[in-house]
Amino acid sequence: MLREEKKARARAAMAGAAAALFGEHGYDGVAMTQVARAAGVSEQTLYNYFPTKESLVFDQAEAFETSLLAVVGDGEDPIGAARRWLEAFLLGPAAHRALESPGGMVRLVAGSDTLRRGLLDLSHRVAGTLAGRLRRAGYAPAAATALADALLAVFVRTVEDLGAAANRRAIPAVTRRAREAFEALRPLVRS
Repeated sequence: MLREEKKARARAAMAGAAAALFGEHGYDGVAMTQVARAAGVSEQTLYNYFPTKESLVFDQAEAFETSLLAVVGDGEDPIGAARRWLEAFLLGPAAHRALESPGGMVRLVAGSDTLRRGLLDLSHRVAGTLAGRLRRAGYAPAAATALADALLAVFVRTVEDLGAAANRRAIPAVTRRAREAFEALRPLVRS
């Protein structure tokens, strides 16, 4: 367990160093060598943890996928579960942190077509896994795919809305739009 904790701390330190550099110089203005130097690790060590610069931005991708799959598709109302997950994972206090961090994922995605495509790719992959869970929970294949894609589309749109927000005062409106989007998906849920 100690070794895993040490690896987690090292990973977090590297991601934190990258976020600081991205916030100061922008995503395109930072090289992996700079991140390694700032984190106090060799370039090879950095690549062992983060194979690409993009993976530094999406360093929470595993937590994103794991936490979403833990609550959606287990028989509970998938729309309500996804809404509660989004509010815990990205909105509320997390939204405040996201808006305060110019080098964080939300702000960086807003300013980069490359990262926007990366977010879409990540969401598409997770939607495929989620669709499988929904099928196992009894949804027809087409309905499971449509619902999973739609749930992840709300996540992507919320990231984009937060990234475009000028300040914290926009968070309630972003939250309201996400809730309204989830409610618009109700016809996809079997009764």
